[in-house]
Amino acid sequence: MDLGKPPIEVRGHEQAYVRPGVVLANFEHLKLLIVAPCSTQEKPYLHATEVKVDAGTGGLKEDTFILLHQIRTLSHQRIKSTIGHLPEDVLARMDIVLAVIFDL
Repeated sequence: MDLGKPPIEVRGHEQAYVRPGVVLANFEHLKLLIVAPCSTQEKPYLHATEVKVDAGTGGLKEDTFILLHQIRTLSHQRIKSTIGHLPEDVLARMDIVLAVIFDL
């Protein structure tokens, strides 16, 4: 997905550039998606709102971190291609983090 280029299209700590992302919801009739961007930058600690996905999982070439604190709505036009699908164990970990974020 293409999240734009700083400084014009991005503010503060928002993610930028073309990067993988996870589609959380698809509103086909509106041509909109709710997505969580991903990063391959490993920090010295895993933030509570991130889910690590090992390289080779879901078509990812390197270890990747789903940034669930960066959820946003995008136009279908910003999606470049489909890489793959995440397995149930990763989706279950995402569900737990989303439940905490949204106090469900």
